[in-house]
Amino acid sequence: MNLTLLPPLHQILRPSRPWRSALLCLALACGQPSAHALGMDMPYTSFGTAPDVDWIKVCGQWPAPVPPGEGGGMYRIVHATRHAQSFLYLQWIVRDSTDSASEVHTESFAQINNDHASITLSQMNCLPTRRGIRFTARAESGHDGEVFRITIDAGHKPGDMRFRSNQKRWK
Repeated sequence: MNLTLLPPLHQILRPSRPWRSALLCLALACGQPSAHALGMDMPYTSFGTAPDVDWIKVCGQWPAPVPPGEGGGMYRIVHATRHAQSFLYLQWIVRDSTDSASEVHTESFAQINNDHASITLSQMNCLPTRRGIRFTARAESGHDGEVFRITIDAGHKPGDMRFRSNQKRWK
């Protein structure tokens, strides 16, 4: 670019030629290379994790029906706390060839996630099994202080799961 063809900046910005000042400002504003050309800073909010989510555990793989060369499936347990109560979700996630994740199915548990259940989970553990995963936790009722264990077995088919609880006292 030959800059000698342009008049000096002080001549362009002279008050007697206001249209040139506006034209220069417009050219500078529109002519700048985009900051997104090299990529974009991904803000935390783009991932959609609720502030109440306090524990996420990837705990095994499932045989997701994906084309050859693409990613696979994984199980994910999501635990959130609101008003001193636990909320629990089991997700079947699939990853594509670019390793981007998408949700196939999310299972909620009415026994725990009812907002009047007042159950708090602790000692959470999730392990892969031959048939899927097994999640176990210590549960405590906020109503009567009863302590018991819960077990969730999830299979390879999204939505295939079994919820069990042991209502005996456990400490």
